[in-house]
Amino acid sequence: MGKSIRSKIKKRLRTVKRQRVDAMIVTPREKEKHEKLVQTAQGRSVTRLRPKNAFKYPDSEDAVFPQHEIMKPVDFRAQNLPMAGTAFRGNRRKYSDEEKEMLNKIIKENHPKMEVLAGGGAVLAKTGQKVSVEEAELIATKVNRPETVIEPKATPPEDAEAEMEDASPEAAIEPEDAADVSRRPVVKDTRRAKRTAERRPRPNSVKKARNPQAKAKGAKA
Repeated sequence: MGKSIRSKIKKRLRTVKRQRVDAMIVTPREKEKHEKLVQTAQGRSVTRLRPKNAFKYPDSEDAVFPQHEIMKPVDFRAQNLPMAGTAFRGNRRKYSDEEKEMLNKIIKENHPKMEVLAGGGAVLAKTGQKVSVEEAELIATKVNRPETVIEPKATPPEDAEAEMEDASPEAAIEPEDAADVSRRPVVKDTRRAKRTAERRPRPNSVKKARNPQAKAKGAKA
């Protein structure tokens, strides 16, 4: 007999499959987007251009021969899903803290990474060198918009790096009870209490003491 879409077991199996999609596709994609946003916030983002097809533009400097890419398929077979063993009829739904931690670790770590099985990248039309898609886009950006590409800074020589490493431990040593005099001390604001007291309404006893007429009226009553 077939299972309905409302079947509890099928819902749990769909959840297990969704965990694999999140681990292999969604999470790497979100990390890549986050890195691009960080680069944009830091002012290091470069809009990479798409290289030209060498079959149409063979004489262009950024022309490449695109390569077909075969990605690793997502395996949804229950025998290869790490959490499929918990999706069965009669399984309990409540776990202890140790069991929850173990299951969360399995969900996050026991999934293969997405990888290229064959092909991919591009072949430069001028040199015949095979490069990745990112490198081909950077080459196209350098050819068409050289002013937008930021060249990496020159690395210092090894001798200078060795001197910096030798000098860094001595500069890092600080006394335990040292006072930080670089910051401005925080001064207590005593004027706020004075301002609050001035705005506070006076009680009736003070008003009567300062106004003899009001005090006399209270005595007659």
